Amino acid sequence: MTPLTLTMQAFGPFAGSETIDFTALGKSPLFLINGPTGAGKSSILDAICFALYGQTTGNDRDAGQMRCDQAAATLLTEVSLDFRLRDSAYRVRRVPQQERPKATGEGTTTQSAEAQLWRLTPEGDEDECLVARKITDANSQLHALIGLDANQFRQVMVLPQGKFRELLLAESKDREKIFSQLFQTQIFQRIEERLRTQANQIERAVNDHRQHISGILAGGELESEAALAQEVEALTPQVGQARQRFETAQQQRRSAEQRRDEAQALQRQFEARDSLAAEKARHLEQQAQITAFQDRLTQSDHAQALRPYSAALVQAQQALTTAQAEQRQADAALTTQRTNTEQAKRTFEAARQRQTELPALRERHRQLGEFIHKSQQLSELEARWQAAQTAWQQADDILKRDEAQLDGIRQQGEALSVTLEQLQTESQQLASAPAELSRHESLLAQRQELEALMRQGRELVAQQQQATAALQGRRSEAEQAKRHATEQEVRWHQGQAALLALTLEEDAPCPVCGSLEHPSPAVQHADIVTQAQVEEARSVEEQARHAFQTAERQEQQLAQQLSYNAEQAQRLSHQLGDWASQPPFELQQACEQLHRQVARRQHVESEINRQSAARDELRSGWGTLDKQLKAQRPAVEKAKVEALRLESQRDQLSQSLPEDARNPLAMRQTLTELDNQIAELEQAWERAQQVLSTSQTQQARAEEQLRSANQQLARNQQALEQSQAEWQIALQASSFDSEAAFQAAQLEDSQRQDLARHVEAYQRRLAELDGALHNYHAQLAEKTPPDLAALTKFTEVAQAEEHTQLEAWRTLDGRLNTLQGIRQKLAAARAAQAELEAQYRVWGTLSEVANGRTGNRISLQRFVLGVLLDDVLIQASERLVRMSRGRYQLVRREDPSKGNKASGLELDVADTYTGKSRSVATLSGGESFMAALALALGLSDVVQAYAGGIQLDTLFIDEGFGSLDQDALDQAIAMLSELQMGGRMIGIISHVSELKEQMPVRVEVRASRLGSSVEVKGALL
Repeated sequence: MTPLTLTMQAFGPFAGSETIDFTALGKSPLFLINGPTGAGKSSILDAICFALYGQTTGNDRDAGQMRCDQAAATLLTEVSLDFRLRDSAYRVRRVPQQERPKATGEGTTTQSAEAQLWRLTPEGDEDECLVARKITDANSQLHALIGLDANQFRQVMVLPQGKFRELLLAESKDREKIFSQLFQTQIFQRIEERLRTQANQIERAVNDHRQHISGILAGGELESEAALAQEVEALTPQVGQARQRFETAQQQRRSAEQRRDEAQALQRQFEARDSLAAEKARHLEQQAQITAFQDRLTQSDHAQALRPYSAALVQAQQALTTAQAEQRQADAALTTQRTNTEQAKRTFEAARQRQTELPALRERHRQLGEFIHKSQQLSELEARWQAAQTAWQQADDILKRDEAQLDGIRQQGEALSVTLEQLQTESQQLASAPAELSRHESLLAQRQELEALMRQGRELVAQQQQATAALQGRRSEAEQAKRHATEQEVRWHQGQAALLALTLEEDAPCPVCGSLEHPSPAVQHADIVTQAQVEEARSVEEQARHAFQTAERQEQQLAQQLSYNAEQAQRLSHQLGDWASQPPFELQQACEQLHRQVARRQHVESEINRQSAARDELRSGWGTLDKQLKAQRPAVEKAKVEALRLESQRDQLSQSLPEDARNPLAMRQTLTELDNQIAELEQAWERAQQVLSTSQTQQARAEEQLRSANQQLARNQQALEQSQAEWQIALQASSFDSEAAFQAAQLEDSQRQDLARHVEAYQRRLAELDGALHNYHAQLAEKTPPDLAALTKFTEVAQAEEHTQLEAWRTLDGRLNTLQGIRQKLAAARAAQAELEAQYRVWGTLSEVANGRTGNRISLQRFVLGVLLDDVLIQASERLVRMSRGRYQLVRREDPSKGNKASGLELDVADTYTGKSRSVATLSGGESFMAALALALGLSDVVQAYAGGIQLDTLFIDEGFGSLDQDALDQAIAMLSELQMGGRMIGIISHVSELKEQMPVRVEVRASRLGSSVEVKGALL
């Protein structure tokens, strides 16, 4: 960053507007800022730092305290800085919060702090606006552009008065932050985090697999993998034998079921034969009814031949009855229609007489229409006058309201400005809360994990103590069982000798030694031990030995778990540092406090946006209202003139109408009544004509219908007489004695079909039964009924045996499959665990090394920064050796820091007079200034040399040269000149007279009662 132009207005000691054109000092100048004490030399650096970060160089005064007391009240305190960064130029303008006179009225109002940032064209004009007003946006943009925050800027580009030792004496942690920003080494920090995360994930996966393996064995109720192998080996032949027993039982069950099924089929044949014989006997009982059905069908066939004559007679009788009814209806209709025709003629005459009233009614209708038209015009004028009167009054009211609202908006805007300034100040104070919250939440999670590990460790210690005690008990039991088994075996051998002694005979050889004499044979005791007791004692011994081995394995597993727990706890304690000894609730409280701060910051940011939007809206509303007020006053006067004009027209039209014609509602009602009356007369005349014509037509039709009915009646009477004669002839020629016998023999079609279906079904079923019985008699001629109960019992026994063998086989096979599945899971788990452990050996080692948990506890980023610091110290030491006449060199401390304190970037000074290295804090004031200046110059050289680093094109030094002797001062000026030739701008603030003589390019600051002023001397023209 290289400053181009600095403008200060009512800032610090400068009462007016002062501009410093740094480009006039020459390309990469070395210049002096000179002036008396209190004139404002340091205020120039304050202005540069304030323009970029909103803070002063010393940060002892806030921005609101930088206003010049001698400045005019109407002059706004502000700073504007044009600067070049890489190949682009920018302009930043800042205004601190301050009191200013109100635009209208008396008193003051609070001017809110604001900041603007522009990108400049090559000609120096404003091009793109990057930030419009918000301070927070300007801060973040400038931080991103320059790459340094305010504190880092003060340490590496501006050495303020009394602050030049900060970078020299900074701790490794602080120096790491500065160097990582300068050299852009954050990628190494990300590598550290990536390695640590990967190693932690693999470590958790290894622990999970260990627990998973224990869970697999526990799920199979197994103590170890050896027990698994033994049980699989024992179960394999048992499963094969059980399967063979099941297959044998299955074959026996199938044979028994086959014999039972054959017997059941034969039994069903015997039962079916008996059932068919019984059904045939029941079927033959219906023979008499079927014969009656057949006779009834024969009589129905005879009656069917006479049915056409009977039907013709019935049809002729029905036609005669219908013709008689139609003749009576036609006669009655003709009488009624003649009456209707007479009534229609009377109505027609009455309607023709009322037609004479229509001309008078139409004339009255026309007159009323004219009055209504004039009345409508009067109403419209009345309405327009009322609307104009209302519009005039409303416009006047709106004018007064908007004037009051304009004043209210002005007051609200002033109140919002005060609130916004307070909120922005609070937002700056809470800016670091999210980062601190993230760090504390990570620490809290690690502290909770450590607490859980400590709790688990205590439980493991208790379990290990119990396991140790149990192991001792099992060892004692195993030893006691072994001694008892040995004693039992010895006593069994002794008992065998006593039993053998009972078989000895005099002069007979001993079966053991062959001697014929038996001087002291074994004596039999009452408690002789049997072979079963010996085997039982050996079994107890084996069980005790197995229990001892199990307890021993459990104790070893607990010891391993306890060791792993301790390693994890130590790792977390190392990561937590001082927080490891603090109770978790303190970290929890810190996180909760930070949570509240983050929430408050979000709320403040939201409130700032809302208040800014509200203020912008108020400003927009103020401008809109001001324009409206300028346009409203002529509109109000115009509305007044329009209302008076309409009132005059209304009065003239009202006088031209009769008094009784001024009510349009009454006239419209009268006009409606006339319309209805005229329409009613016209409709009555048309209706009377239509009714008369219709009645005459219907009367002629009724007379024609009566003539047709009389003719049809005569024809139907003649047909009936002919049908009666034909029926009598047919009845006499039939087999029926009378008409009653004919009627009794008739059947409906449905009845005939029903009787025929019954007869046919009877005969068909009888034939089916005869055929089936014949077949069964042929099949069962030489067979006897089977013993079904005995065969069923035998089958059930076979099925039960098959089920028993199947359950036994399934139980053994299921256990074997479970054990084989467990073996496969264990193999897969062991392979996965081995792979994870191999990965952890790589990732864990890399993580430990990269994160500084081994050796000197130097992380990867700090190691890289240490190499870069060595380059800086080489350049710095060359200058320090010259200024200190060969006595001092800056070196990096090799010994690690004590405790958990970060190390690797501490500085010492090598003293060639004593041959020893000591802390830079032991240097005197002048020596510290030389060391700090050398370090700043060396840092500038190395940062400029590294591609991708932050550009340090400018260096400002505020005082410190007065502590140097003449030789050291000459050396310092020579080094600064060399650095200037390398393309950097260097500004020095000092009272030393020798500097004024050696540096012709100066910025002179003059003080007066009316405020300080600035003048550039020795500048290029």
